[in-house]
Amino acid sequence: MAFDLTLWKHRATRLLRPVQPVIDSVQLWLQADGLRMSAALSFYGMLSLSPLLLLIVALLGWWLDRSVIESELLDQASAVMGNQGASVLKAAMASAQTKKEGLLASALSLVLLASGATGVFAELQNSLRKLWVVGRDVPPEPAKPWWSMATIRLRGLGYVVVLGLMLLVSMVLSTGLKLASDWAGTVLPIAPLGQVMLVVNELVSFAVSVALFWGVMRLGSGPKPPTRYLVFGAMVGAALFSVGKQAFAWYLSTAAVVSAYGAAGSLVVLLMWIYFTSAILLYAAACARAFGATQPPVFGMPRNWQDPLAVAPPATAQPPVPTTPTAPQPAYGGLQH
Repeated sequence: MAFDLTLWKHRATRLLRPVQPVIDSVQLWLQADGLRMSAALSFYGMLSLSPLLLLIVALLGWWLDRSVIESELLDQASAVMGNQGASVLKAAMASAQTKKEGLLASALSLVLLASGATGVFAELQNSLRKLWVVGRDVPPEPAKPWWSMATIRLRGLGYVVVLGLMLLVSMVLSTGLKLASDWAGTVLPIAPLGQVMLVVNELVSFAVSVALFWGVMRLGSGPKPPTRYLVFGAMVGAALFSVGKQAFAWYLSTAAVVSAYGAAGSLVVLLMWIYFTSAILLYAAACARAFGATQPPVFGMPRNWQDPLAVAPPATAQPPVPTTPTAPQPAYGGLQH
């Protein structure tokens, strides 16, 4: 008796259905060259790091003291990237704050500062567009006028402002929760209240990460998934980022990365961190697209958002329908026998 595999294939398909979006997202990420695009983003991010940090510190300096902001940023970087990565950030901020002599030099440095800080966003937009259109029959993007690049840079500058405001809110909330936790630990006799405040602080950081991932994915051009799928991808990215930064810190504490590269070890650590973050961001975007393509309708909304742009299967030729010959009819007015 022949062994029928149809039933077993059906059961395997049902078992893999919950993880099918994960499989599709990995395939999509690899098909879009996620590793190569992450390497390109790490290079652009390194070049944009110094002006980007200076803009963020200058923006937050309207509300907080600059030394407090720089100290907080360096503490956060040191907790994740180690002292080597934090030293690179400190040197970048110090070099970006060097005084320029003359009005023309100051104006030129301001233009170069804005252009350098937003350069990574232009590359990020191109990477996200490639991820949105890979494997789909989408016409190539038409040639854009010269002012289109200026528009992209202005959008990137707007995201820098939003990033600074979100960091400000996160810093204020984290500081408030820390003060409340210390006060509760010394005044109130509730033992686990400090741990509860710590959990709340982590949840606030997670929410800020989700908002940042969602906002950056909205930056990409092309046919983006609906907002609910972008939010889901942002949640996946924030979760991977929260777990990955702990693993990255553990790796730096055990591996001899700095000693292996000598004087360039600190720069290599920072490049690895930007590469790791870029890879997570692109994978989060791949999850948003894959999840939107495989999930059933939600609240009566259409299922496959990319169907109008999907590659249509080749049409198969239909066999001609046979016709039955009929007897010739007599002409009008003819004789009938």
